[in-house]
Amino acid sequence: MLYGERLLFGDMWVEVNGSIASVGITKNLEIELGDIVMFEFFKTSGYIQEGEEFARIESIYKTYTLKSPVSGYIRWANRDLLFDPTLLNLLPEETEIISIDIQQLV
Repeated sequence: MLYGERLLFGDMWVEVNGSIASVGITKNLEIELGDIVMFEFFKTSGYIQEGEEFARIESIYKTYTLKSPVSGYIRWANRDLLFDPTLLNLLPEETEIISIDIQQLV
């Protein structure tokens, strides 16, 4: 098992600490999206399968659907993003969107 490693899965990063995977977006995706104006969760609890959609980001220019890079049980979702999605513009690589208790790392 990896500890404290940050892995990239397309436009998302995953940082593994023990059995918990923290998930966020990369700076490249933030730049591509531009000004983020809305964030919506589809799923904030229960089991999530790798590749399953769990949230959507809307910017002035486009909409982007987030898919889970790992399978496991959702332990935490950053609900602050619902009220202030610009956090992803300010600190995309420091803002954790969701934490997942890993069952398998793809």
